[in-house]
Amino acid sequence: MAVIKLNIGAAITRIPGFVNIDISSVAELSLDLNKDPLPFENDSVDLVFSYHTLEHVEHYIFALGEIHRVLRHGGRFLLGVPYVTSTELNLVNPYHKQHFSERSFDFFDATRAKGGAGEENAVLFRKVFHRFHHCGMFHILPPPLKTWSRRHLFNVVKKIDFGLVAIKDRSMPIEVSRDLVRSMQTEFQECMDARVPYNQDSRNFRRTSSTTLKNRLRRLKMWWNGTDE
Repeated sequence: MAVIKLNIGAAITRIPGFVNIDISSVAELSLDLNKDPLPFENDSVDLVFSYHTLEHVEHYIFALGEIHRVLRHGGRFLLGVPYVTSTELNLVNPYHKQHFSERSFDFFDATRAKGGAGEENAVLFRKVFHRFHHCGMFHILPPPLKTWSRRHLFNVVKKIDFGLVAIKDRSMPIEVSRDLVRSMQTEFQECMDARVPYNQDSRNFRRTSSTTLKNRLRRLKMWWNGTDE
């Protein structure tokens, strides 16, 4: 059986070996996540990767339902989104329709808050990990102060990554183990590293070696600002 991987929100970059999807006509598959069903069979997709896309989707529950529908039981959903309390590029952005925190997917997790809002939908995910991209000095604070800062201050976290697995059969629970966490975090980074611009070949897109002083300083600055590649 062929492995199907989707990259949703691929207007600028594509991932070789994935079906690259976006509302833009530049993408390999152009559709509107607000209203267009994904053209894949139920339980047919192994992996969905989406980077800074779902915050732009107004009909978010519909889009999330389509992602859930096409994923196999245990299929991975990896995504990166802005953090809710980032004011500089998130809350002030008129094109951002959704906002995300570490609890955003608890409402689709039967082990957490699913059903607490009286909602009626079949969307079920199990959160395997979330990962914060802290800004500035918040990187170096001890965990209790990081937690306090996230809850009470703005611009502590710039963005957040998630690793979710689709639950299609409640009689087949997914165990969240350390190995699963590590493998999904690794897969997330592999997806990030594999992205290339539509108008460039991947062999020409690789930057100079990260061992150079310039690249080390660039990466340090990006880490300090809560950003990455």
